[in-house]
Amino acid sequence: MISISVVHAQRKDSLTHQLMEVTITETKQHILQASKKTTTIDSLILERYNTSSLADLLSNQSAIHIKSYGNGNVATTSIRGGNASQTAVLWNGLNIQNPMLGQTDLSLVPTLLFQNISLEYGGGSTLNGSGAMGGSIQLRNTNAFNKGFATTLQVSGGSFDTKKLATAIQLSYKRISSNTRLYYSNSLNNYTYNDTTDKEHPHKQIVHADYLTKGLLQELSFLVTPNQTMNVHLWYNTTHRNLPSYTNTISKQSQDDENLKINADWNYNKRNLKSIIRFAYFTDGLNYTDSLAHIYAKSTVNTVILESDHTYTLKHHTFHLGANATSYKSDAITYNTIHTLTKLAFFAAYKLQIFQSKLNYNISIRKEFTNLTAIPFTGNTGIHYQIYKCLAAKLNANTSFRQPTLNDLYWNPGGNPNLKPEQAYEFDGGLEFKFQKKNMSLLFEGTYFNRHTTNWIIWLPSINNYWTPQNIAQVYSRGTETKTELAFHHKEVLVKLIINTSYVLATNQTSKSENDNSVGRQLIYTPRYAGQAGIYITYKKASLLFNQTYTGYRFTTTDNSSWLTPYYTANIKASYNYTVKKMSIDFFGSINNLFNKNYTVVSNRPMPLRNFEAGITIKYFKK
Repeated sequence: MISISVVHAQRKDSLTHQLMEVTITETKQHILQASKKTTTIDSLILERYNTSSLADLLSNQSAIHIKSYGNGNVATTSIRGGNASQTAVLWNGLNIQNPMLGQTDLSLVPTLLFQNISLEYGGGSTLNGSGAMGGSIQLRNTNAFNKGFATTLQVSGGSFDTKKLATAIQLSYKRISSNTRLYYSNSLNNYTYNDTTDKEHPHKQIVHADYLTKGLLQELSFLVTPNQTMNVHLWYNTTHRNLPSYTNTISKQSQDDENLKINADWNYNKRNLKSIIRFAYFTDGLNYTDSLAHIYAKSTVNTVILESDHTYTLKHHTFHLGANATSYKSDAITYNTIHTLTKLAFFAAYKLQIFQSKLNYNISIRKEFTNLTAIPFTGNTGIHYQIYKCLAAKLNANTSFRQPTLNDLYWNPGGNPNLKPEQAYEFDGGLEFKFQKKNMSLLFEGTYFNRHTTNWIIWLPSINNYWTPQNIAQVYSRGTETKTELAFHHKEVLVKLIINTSYVLATNQTSKSENDNSVGRQLIYTPRYAGQAGIYITYKKASLLFNQTYTGYRFTTTDNSSWLTPYYTANIKASYNYTVKKMSIDFFGSINNLFNKNYTVVSNRPMPLRNFEAGITIKYFKK
């Protein structure tokens, strides 16, 4: 909730705000893999979404597809034709995917917790491990020392009896800093929609869809010496939500999520050597209940991670060595017993910079061992070449993998302990054009990607009348992505236009059964065309953000005989800032689905029509 502006060196179009200063730290992905496509959500736009979930932010401010099962319900990603299990979500460099489900519910991740949210496209298994096949979402905060005291209180309310409350306290002394953030969100979530299949009574209202979320983020940073820092992060979240039925049957379904994540790291940075040692403990609990169907499914999984990274730079050469040990311990009613998965990985990387750093070449490899399955070698290599001052070219190739989830292996009935890891090899390339003159800047980036995935795990009906996973599918994904940013800054005026587009052709290449018509067809719920455009305007103390998204046809059957129609949605957010002495007051409001479009992202899961939110943020600073 504390508004902290992350100002990048290459950007000069951000207005000066009374925001806390932070220290920018590069991740190992940025240091070692400059040939990969990465994007960072603009800090000014991120501030406008600090009452939203990560799912809402990415669906409106990126071209990746967010598969939402309804407002306040499960939301997952699809990057470059991959599924939710093929997107890694990294918190401070560590993967927080649920090892039982193999995915992260982005509706449970509040954006207000993070100062930096970035996206990495394409396979990244060499540095991120299992699951980073389509891409990764990276969530980070940065520490700051000797900055003083800041506190924030934010209150907002909106449609569907939605109430949100958040507060933050940041203490920053010479050698210690503390960042505390608490959040609460409650909604009846009884939105209306138009049922196009019911001609007599099309206007309907969602019932039994209320939810309650509350949580805490606590971070402590210690400056041990000028070259050493220690950080401790704790994130606790609990959510209860009732799950609606979209038929005439009254729903008695509910889901409770409880997540505790703790990680600590030690950083050493002196001269040419950078070292970091991380330790993490995660516990994820999920309790699903359906009293009508007599289903009471409760599961818990504990994760322990120990990771070590060391980077050494010698003139034009950068060397990186690392190791990761991970242990998962799961307990679920659907399992016959407690199951444990242990992993040990070693990875190495090298980067060469020549021709006055115009040419960057990188290569990395990873080998992982588990107690369950054999993991193949994975690698990444690429080139980033600055052709001219304003024009650069990128070319990258990688292999990646995904370990079968614990549910894939042990779900009872149906789990298949003989599954192999999914494997993919991919290459992508693109051009990046940057131009800046006086008060105007232009960025254009175009990328082409091509990925083949084998041993794709898919659940199919078995002869025993239950579903079971098999390594049967092969998928060919290819397409293009573009990003355009045009900014103009003059005195107290900032105008910024951002356009993202994607074209994804992801087709099944193998037959799963006789008379299978899915071969050569687009994967279900993978839109070929998607795009997002937004304009951000600030004038003095007022700001306005308008964005519109387009999502194309999504097929709902593997033979592509049924589909959901494309949809456009638009949102507008406005704010006004009033500052007096050391206090800053922001009044803000937003209109979601501005043009009242009736649409669904997933079949039979209608989304809300036009809805509203308004609130106030009070900030106090003292150096």
